[in-house]
Amino acid sequence: MITRERCPICGSGASDPALSLPFDDADLQRYLSHIGFGLPQDWFRDIPFALHECRPCGLLYQRHALDPDQSAVLYGANKSGRRLAADHAPLALAHLAQDALLARQLLAMDSPRVLDFGMGWGRFALLAQGFGFEVHGVEMSESAREHAARHGICLRELEDLRPAEFDFILIDQVLEHLVAPLPLFQRLAESVKPGGLVLVGVPGRPGLLKKIRSGAGRPSPASKLSIQDIDAVAPMIHLNLFSNQSLRALASRAGLEPYAAPLLKTLGSGMLWNSARQWNRTPLLAMKYRWGMGTRLWLRKPAGRP
Repeated sequence: MITRERCPICGSGASDPALSLPFDDADLQRYLSHIGFGLPQDWFRDIPFALHECRPCGLLYQRHALDPDQSAVLYGANKSGRRLAADHAPLALAHLAQDALLARQLLAMDSPRVLDFGMGWGRFALLAQGFGFEVHGVEMSESAREHAARHGICLRELEDLRPAEFDFILIDQVLEHLVAPLPLFQRLAESVKPGGLVLVGVPGRPGLLKKIRSGAGRPSPASKLSIQDIDAVAPMIHLNLFSNQSLRALASRAGLEPYAAPLLKTLGSGMLWNSARQWNRTPLLAMKYRWGMGTRLWLRKPAGRP
């Protein structure tokens, strides 16, 4: 088990405890049972589930995290998410396709080189391939890697990525899982060409900290938290809960700047306009991408930066 004494984004040791629960807390166990948390209980006998808020950058992070061997148990044999439920698949794929098509519009070249970092089962990678990208992917799960290789995705290792190699990098639903997201994010930023783009997405849960604080002093401080609230900071899984502020701080430390995606191009990339949900989501997403709102941000590497 690893103890993080400092903020994994800005390195500050100035933090405020937000929540501390024993792992046998009834409300916490309710959540762990809900997700089928199967890690050995003896790993958690001597540590609490502890959340800290970084004062300078606002990141909410778990104080304790799995060590590399323990993480391999959690993620190494991941086979979840291979199939999408029939009622969810069209929208999920439309959202990925919208980002791929938007990136294709923003990169005016014959075959932009894209890296999907933490590609899972390669849904975005395969869609991007269909839109004419040269697609590379990094993934830990061996079964997911084999699946991607069978479909023509070029498999890569983080250590082998070259400086200024990619026109576009997608880092989606990855950084919240990492013990030390900053060094990895800096490494990926080095692999973007000057003027190239990065799309980073992480879960957000606005208002969660206020809700946690409202439960302070109760017999069970987590009693007011819903399953969705706890999922945002899932023990040992979602180690980092970013806000817009902390995600921008991460980008700045990696030498990337916010990129204002054009409204019309984002709207034009939207799909499934026959779905009522898309009539709400697509215009809202276009505004978020244009003004850098939320926890899904377009970033750019300045043209003069190596």
